Amino acid sequence: MAPFKTGDRVSVLHLSTSRGPCAAYNRYVLEVEPHDTYGQRVWIGMPDDCPGGPIHDVIAYPDVIEHMEHDLLGTQAPFELEFNLDWHVEMSTPDASRPSWPDGRHGARINVPLTRHERQGHAAKAALYTKELLICDATAFTRWLTRVAANAASQARR
Repeated sequence: MAPFKTGDRVSVLHLSTSRGPCAAYNRYVLEVEPHDTYGQRVWIGMPDDCPGGPIHDVIAYPDVIEHMEHDLLGTQAPFELEFNLDWHVEMSTPDASRPSWPDGRHGARINVPLTRHERQGHAAKAALYTKELLICDATAFTRWLTRVAANAASQARR
């Protein structure tokens, strides 16, 4: 497993107050420190329903935490493709930004706007993920497309 660093996008197993044990996807690493047994202790920004609060720490054990794109594109499961596709689409929009914690987990989160070049790179990756999801699982692609269209329609009504 590649070492984690601040700003990495990860998936992490956690306990949700509303859903019990589950995985959170597209979460960001806030800070890391060495760990004698597992190499690293990792702090992650978590969803609102995490009972431990907005920041959760885990040891870098592969059954608990993984980089979001740890598998090559052609080997990712449909659900991984969907989460990665969603993220790349979001990061390709004109107002896209990435979170940063310049002062580590004890400091405030700031959003850094992406450059045009970065957004174009994400758009290109989104195209690759779209194609791979369609090839890998046409039903998952249709479900994803339906969800995206419904979200766009909902946004348009606001």
